[in-house]
Amino acid sequence: MKEKKEIEERYKLDNIRVGLVFPQYKEYLDTVSLPENKLHLGLIPPLSLAYVAALLENAGCEVKLIDASALNLTKEETSSLLKDFRPDFLGFTSSTIDFHCTLSWINYLKRELNIPTIIGGIHLSVYPQETMSHESIDYAVIGEAERTLPELLSYVSEGKSLRKVKGIAYRDNGEVVITEAREPVEDLDIYPFPARHLLPNDLYYSFISKEKKFTAMLTSRGCSFNCIFCDNKTIKYRARSARSVVDEMEECHIKYGTNEIDIFDALFSIDENRVIDICREIKRRGLKIKWSFRTRVDLVNEGMLDELKSAGCIRIYYGIESGDDRILRNINKHIEIDRIRDIVKLTKKKGIGVLGYFMLGNLGETQETIDKTLKLMLELPLDYIQISPVFAPPNTALYEMTRRNTNRDYWREYTLDTTLEEPFPRFGTELSLNQIDKYVYTCYLKFYLRLSYILKFILKIRSMDEFLRSFYALKDMIFSACSVNKYKVTLCQK
Repeated sequence: MKEKKEIEERYKLDNIRVGLVFPQYKEYLDTVSLPENKLHLGLIPPLSLAYVAALLENAGCEVKLIDASALNLTKEETSSLLKDFRPDFLGFTSSTIDFHCTLSWINYLKRELNIPTIIGGIHLSVYPQETMSHESIDYAVIGEAERTLPELLSYVSEGKSLRKVKGIAYRDNGEVVITEAREPVEDLDIYPFPARHLLPNDLYYSFISKEKKFTAMLTSRGCSFNCIFCDNKTIKYRARSARSVVDEMEECHIKYGTNEIDIFDALFSIDENRVIDICREIKRRGLKIKWSFRTRVDLVNEGMLDELKSAGCIRIYYGIESGDDRILRNINKHIEIDRIRDIVKLTKKKGIGVLGYFMLGNLGETQETIDKTLKLMLELPLDYIQISPVFAPPNTALYEMTRRNTNRDYWREYTLDTTLEEPFPRFGTELSLNQIDKYVYTCYLKFYLRLSYILKFILKIRSMDEFLRSFYALKDMIFSACSVNKYKVTLCQK
């Protein structure tokens, strides 16, 4: 608890106003994502900004958090709200893939308000120098922001030298200065819960959420596995205690009326004992809430599934990725197809829903391996699937392979050049980018347009709102599949 008191008391930021902005992303087409995924997967609260907001409020700041995505606000509308608030600083977060969009909002709001801007997010851990090349950005937080940002605001407000502030980037006489890295906090329980009172909670949903009162949570950070496509392994794995997790669940349910929570950890079930402790604490408190999480099939067993079901877990998102053993080895997944079959079937047998994540365009991908993946999709008793073209974020083994084989640092160029619109370069498969996109759409249609699936889906629909979300997502997927059908792709239909 000593660290908690230090964070809350060391930096008294009374009379400082901070505006935090989460931009409108859904209409901004990046170089990787399928447009339908960006439009229809849901609206999830910006948890990283909400955590920062809670910490700043505890330190005495007045904070306005604007989720322009959920509120469907334009830059002009957001600027008007901020001018009414009169902040002293503006804060943003960004992933690499969303950097162009985030930067366009920073540029606009900087011109309109003419106050210091601060950016954070995982992107800054890889390209701080390149990010600071954009003059509209005054300060960058590198790494986790909870301790760094209050210290940065305190030093800037008091006119102190910033060289002693760990984990930041700034300019000194026009030269970019990057300070010593800051070690992450080990005990995540010391942080306050996200400042959900600053968010439009009634607007959040997942495209498969069952309840209208929906939110998301984080109970851990990082990952201890080594899949080549994932950047979570670069973040040290730490997890909150069962008591802290259930305290937040209870707050969401009682204070905000939340009935469904999606846990957005990279891998929720790494620690089996913690999972069981969480389940038993939920039951001990008599907390009646639906919840779901993401994990691997080799981190679940029958005993855990029994505990999960009895504690209100309604869905597990499994990272399946491919139906070909060789592809799974290529991406360092090291899960057997038989294990996937067994755990998915067991999960369904226990009465828990399943969404399967798949990727197409992996190392060694061919039409034959995609045939196997589609066959597995149709064989498994999955309630939903989500398919994506392979994406290599910076700071992943896959991106390093791509960079070496193309002799090009694409994401560095992307950070420096806001006009760069060419597709992300891929390697390791002879399939073209257009072919991969076509296969993605084709697999979606073959899975969701089965008569048996449609009938089961209709019987499970609980509300018109749930039906309309799914209908519009599928409609756009169908029309998009037709629009990209420049050539015929034949996949197995077994």
